Amino acid sequence: MLEPWREAQKVADNLKRFVYQRQEDSLASSLPHVLKQLPMKPTVMGMDSPHQTGDHLAYDMLTRGPHYCMTSHFTRIAPNAPVRGVHRHIGAPSLFCLTGKGWERNDGETYLFETYDLLTVPPYTVHQHGGDKEIGCVIFVPEEGRVHHIMGLIWREQHKLSEKPTFPQGTEPIYDAEGKLLGYRIKKGVLGVTKDIEVILGPEPNREAVFQARRAAGSWKGAAENTYDRYLKLMHDEADLCRNAPHVVLEKEEPWEWTAQGKLKWMVHPSMDLATKRKWIYFHEISAGSRSGRHRHVSEELALVLEGRGFDIHDGERWEWEQGDLICIPSMTAHQHFSLGSSRALLLCAMPCAYTNLGVGGIEQLEAAPEYTAP
Repeated sequence: MLEPWREAQKVADNLKRFVYQRQEDSLASSLPHVLKQLPMKPTVMGMDSPHQTGDHLAYDMLTRGPHYCMTSHFTRIAPNAPVRGVHRHIGAPSLFCLTGKGWERNDGETYLFETYDLLTVPPYTVHQHGGDKEIGCVIFVPEEGRVHHIMGLIWREQHKLSEKPTFPQGTEPIYDAEGKLLGYRIKKGVLGVTKDIEVILGPEPNREAVFQARRAAGSWKGAAENTYDRYLKLMHDEADLCRNAPHVVLEKEEPWEWTAQGKLKWMVHPSMDLATKRKWIYFHEISAGSRSGRHRHVSEELALVLEGRGFDIHDGERWEWEQGDLICIPSMTAHQHFSLGSSRALLLCAMPCAYTNLGVGGIEQLEAAPEYTAP
C-alpha cells in the first residue's frame, strides 16, 4: 500500500499532496456511514474481531468507513474460555463491557467490571482481561491509534499468548529446546516481507527503561521556576496520575445530563482524572420516536448502537441503523440521530481528543433536541 509513495519520490511535494488528497477525498465519500460488525475469530490473544475500519496503522485507513482516526474491535470471552493473552502498548485504551461481567488485570492489580462499565488502562501497562466463568463477557474497544502511529508510539509488545492460541496463516510458533513457547514467526512472503520475522514474547528493553524511569521518579518537589521546569514537572504529574487514577468507570455512578444535543452520560471527558486521555466517550439516549439535537464538529465520531433502531442524517443524507451497527460520522459533518420503534435508542459515542489539542475540538450546535429547555 505504501508503494505509490516510493514511486513518487521524484515528484514535487505540492503535486503529490493534491493528487493523494483528491484520491483520499474521493475514496472517503464513497464509503458507507453505517457498518455491520465484522465477526470474531480465534487469534493468538483469544476470540477477537478484526479492526472494524482498519488497523491502527496510518496506511490502513479508509478501508470500510470514512474515518481517518477512529477504528474499533470486539472481544468475546465465553464462559470457561481459555485464559486470554497478555500484552502492552504505549497507547492507553478504553474498553467498554458490552455484555456480561469480568475482570481486568493491569500491572498485576485486578479490577472488576460489569455490563456498560468502562475499563481505562494507563499508558504502557501490561494488561489482560477475562470474563466471569458463568456468563463471560463481550468487550468493545473504540480506538484512535493511527494518531499514535504518526507520532511513532504504535509499538506493541506481546507478553503471553492465549492458553490455546490460534496462529494466523503464514506464521508458525517458536519453541525453545524444552518446548516452551517463545513467540511466533511471520514467514517470508507475508505482506511482501523478504525474510522471516520473529515476534518474541516480552518487553522491548529501551521502552521498558524509559517508562520504568518515569514511574520511579516520584512526585515533583518544590516550585516550577520557569517554562522548562513545567515540562520537567509534567513528567512527574503524568506518572502520579497513572498511579492514582481509577481503572474502571462505573456506569451506575455517572450522572445523566440534559443538553442541547439530548440526554447524555459521560464516561470519559477532559475534566475527569483518568489516565486514559485519548477519547471522549459518552452514552446518548433518545426516546422512542424522538431525535437528538443536530450539531457539527471537526472531529470524527464513532457510535455503537447498543439498543433500538433508527436513522441518521449526515449533511442531508439518510443512513439507517439498528442494534449492533457502527455509525461512522466523518469530520465536519452536520449530523442528527432519529429513534424509531417503540423503545429508546441508546448509543455509545466516541470522539478522539487530538482535535482539541489542535485547537479545533469545539462543537457547533445547529438545532436543539426537542426535550431540551435552555436555562
